[in-house]
Amino acid sequence: MELDEFWDVIDAARADVAGEIGQDGEALAKALTDRLGRLSPAGRTAFGQTFAQLSAQALRWDVYAAAYLIGGGCDLDGFEDFRFGLIATGKDWYAKALADPDALAGNPVVAEAADWDDDSAIFAELVGDAVAEVCAVDLRKQGDPAGERFDVDDDLIMRARLPRLAALFLGWPANEGCRC
Repeated sequence: MELDEFWDVIDAARADVAGEIGQDGEALAKALTDRLGRLSPAGRTAFGQTFAQLSAQALRWDVYAAAYLIGGGCDLDGFEDFRFGLIATGKDWYAKALADPDALAGNPVVAEAADWDDDSAIFAELVGDAVAEVCAVDLRKQGDPAGERFDVDDDLIMRARLPRLAALFLGWPANEGCRC
């Protein structure tokens, strides 16, 4: 399956749910299951393999740090769900996040989650589960994140590495005030 075909299936499923993926990705998982059911067995296998490859590409410590901030904490199992949701955001946001995880601060869903103190933005466990089931691919336990590991519990480090996300989820540093 060509990468553009893969993203077309994701976009079509997102259109089916008007971009509202639902709690834990439930609505999108159902739409994606329906879309994948229309593919040939070879097409489903190829879709699953591509999904697994994209999930593995996002298996990086800097992306994990973004998930940690957005989720108000995150273990490696939760990070899998975040990566599934990151793919579910579509080609553009996936690419932006891999180029610069801090760019997720500009994602409307992430910004709204920060306003509402919602720690579920982007996490979409059920999307990955649906793809795994329909495409017969194992998406769990893909290994350890790549890149430089750093202390995600250190606010100063997080502010330096992911300043926009840190401002959304950690608030402004003492004596900084709002930079609106």
